[in-house]
Amino acid sequence: MKRAVPPAPTFRQQGFTLTEMAVVLVIVALLIGGMILPLSTQMDLRNVAETRKQLSDIVEALYGFAASHAASDGRPYLPCPDTDGDGIENRSGGSCTNQEGILPWSTLGLGRQDAWGNPFRYRVTASFSNSTTGFTLLTGGDLRVCTTSACIATLGTQLPAVILSTGKNGLATPTDADELANLDGNTDFVMHDSANTTSFDDLVVWLPAAILFNRMISAGKLP
Repeated sequence: MKRAVPPAPTFRQQGFTLTEMAVVLVIVALLIGGMILPLSTQMDLRNVAETRKQLSDIVEALYGFAASHAASDGRPYLPCPDTDGDGIENRSGGSCTNQEGILPWSTLGLGRQDAWGNPFRYRVTASFSNSTTGFTLLTGGDLRVCTTSACIATLGTQLPAVILSTGKNGLATPTDADELANLDGNTDFVMHDSANTTSFDDLVVWLPAAILFNRMISAGKLP
């Protein structure tokens, strides 16, 4: 009598169905999308912080330039803008070729570009940048920084110099009225929190006359 042989076990092949694969792909896409936005935001914040640090260094370099350069009568003066793109200030005699242009980064021993690869812009009051006469404690600036292009409220007045980073959208043609005000070639500039608008992202700093005077007094350049 033969012993009964049990049937061999059968294995059912299992795998993802097309529907299950589609769901997995959607979940992965959502996860990746959720990671990209924070990374982009972190990069923007890092660039803003880096550019603010650069602007702070520029302000200090301008104070240092004034403290180390003197007119024939010993009075200090600020550098002129770079108007031909070589990073060196441009003068005609003692006066600036133009009161606004690119920051003279080579003259100041600094980097040329902000964190987005855009050159820093720079405007200086003529009476503070004349290398023949220099400036005194009575010299007045003609620049203002306002909170809007209408300039109803100001953050600084009678300023010797203003420095501008055009921000992340610097290479694009601006359409925001406040950004346009920073490139119109006049003596008014605009700075405010970029959260107040969807397009303004300029970063603006300036030299207050009182601090400049105090630095020059401490350096023995004034009165």
